[in-house]
Amino acid sequence: MYGEILQATSQHSTEVSQLVAKLLVALVGHKREIDTDKLAAASSQLLSEAGGFSAFLYLVECNPIGVITISRSAAIYAGGYYGVIEEFYVEPEYRSQSIGKTLLKKAIQFSREQGWPRLEVSTPEKKKWQRIIDFYYREGFSDNSNGERLKLIL
Repeated sequence: MYGEILQATSQHSTEVSQLVAKLLVALVGHKREIDTDKLAAASSQLLSEAGGFSAFLYLVECNPIGVITISRSAAIYAGGYYGVIEEFYVEPEYRSQSIGKTLLKKAIQFSREQGWPRLEVSTPEKKKWQRIIDFYYREGFSDNSNGERLKLIL
């Protein structure tokens, strides 16, 4: 599928928060209410601040159909600063078309540009979301020592 990736700014906070809301509904929507106003406010704030949080949108014909967000974290075990994939979502009708892989590659490229030695991602429960975990393994991630988190050494 042909599309383009755009680094989101505060002007894209609505699009980012709408896709993140869909992710949360898919993951935990049955367990709690999703407050879209709070998501929009958080998206706007995070995308307005310099450093520490970035988002990338995948656009098809100018319509956002995928998002990946990354934050900067730090830990001694990681050797200092590193990246964490916080949210990652592709609209269901666009899945299995390498869009997720393209967004992940952009996140990896961005992480390398930041000089981070690793990129981590927390995984959802394995029983229900094994396909997602397998995707990360295929893309080079491996188990991290602290549970439901995978890592990619850059």
